[in-house]
Amino acid sequence: MAGQSSVCAIRDSYPVLRDRHPILMCGAVLPTEPVKEVAQLVFDRALRFRSSIAFWAHPLCGKSSCIYALQKLAPAQFPGSAFVVYEPSSKEVAAEGALIEDLLSTIDYEPRVLRSLAGKRDQLLRALYAMSLAGKHLFLVIDEAQNLHAKDLGWLKRVVNWLNVHEIKVTVVLFGQMQLCSMHQSFMAEMPDLTIRFMAELIEFRSLQDLSDIRAVLASCDEETEYPQGSGWSYTEYLWPCAHANGFRLASCAKDVFEAFRLQSGGAVDSEGISMQWIAEALMLVAQESERNDVPGLKIPREVWERAIQDSGYGSRTPPALAATAAGRARSARRARAQ
Repeated sequence: MAGQSSVCAIRDSYPVLRDRHPILMCGAVLPTEPVKEVAQLVFDRALRFRSSIAFWAHPLCGKSSCIYALQKLAPAQFPGSAFVVYEPSSKEVAAEGALIEDLLSTIDYEPRVLRSLAGKRDQLLRALYAMSLAGKHLFLVIDEAQNLHAKDLGWLKRVVNWLNVHEIKVTVVLFGQMQLCSMHQSFMAEMPDLTIRFMAELIEFRSLQDLSDIRAVLASCDEETEYPQGSGWSYTEYLWPCAHANGFRLASCAKDVFEAFRLQSGGAVDSEGISMQWIAEALMLVAQESERNDVPGLKIPREVWERAIQDSGYGSRTPPALAATAAGRARSARRARAQ
């Protein structure tokens, strides 16, 4: 009876809520094994008064989703902490004033920004201090960190040191593409102290590698997610309430999903893994039919997953290593044209 009541309640909410389901919007942030690994590393380092760690990833591996997951998890691990995500733009010349203005814009600083460099610097320091005061902790996440200049690290060090003096813990997390590896080497030659300070640990953020990774993603839809907030309904239960009440779980599809990706890639998944983007796309396409096929004893055939993966455009993807190289060539070409 209780199960039937949930089915009715979920279906009654569909006209208002169903279309905004994270899976149907291809925006689900799922606690994948790579995300869990990163979160454990970051939060372990965050126990120190001053800490940093850096991650590099191939394009489309899901680092943006990972950053969003960290942002959601940090308040539970470190109550009252502030979380700032800064994405530097690619630029030829570094300028402290531009960096400060970018950071002030990132944190939605409302007062008028002063003209003098010293004034801007003071505004940024005091704004970050105010944000971090409740939990005495700031997480500063820099996305697309390969766009940083060596001088930027020096100016960031000044910010971190000032906050440390004022008893604010600062955890700096860098996320970047494959170019971050070569940047690490060149920075080590120019400014070894700053490189050690911010990138002593440079770790690959991996894609989904095998069947166990796929199963963990799908199991999270069954057990570790909730929609709408406060409902107690998992992603799977909300999309297939009748089938869920009768024992259906997405995790049971893991082998079919993995084999469907392997077939569509010609076996390349064994070497390149599967980027989270393609899992999200396939889930979205399969879930679009959920209202129509929500029945007791539901099974999603492998052919359905194969069709969804094909329709996602996965078959025409650029492999991660080539995508990173192509992105670098495109940037070089743009710069040449600008000159």
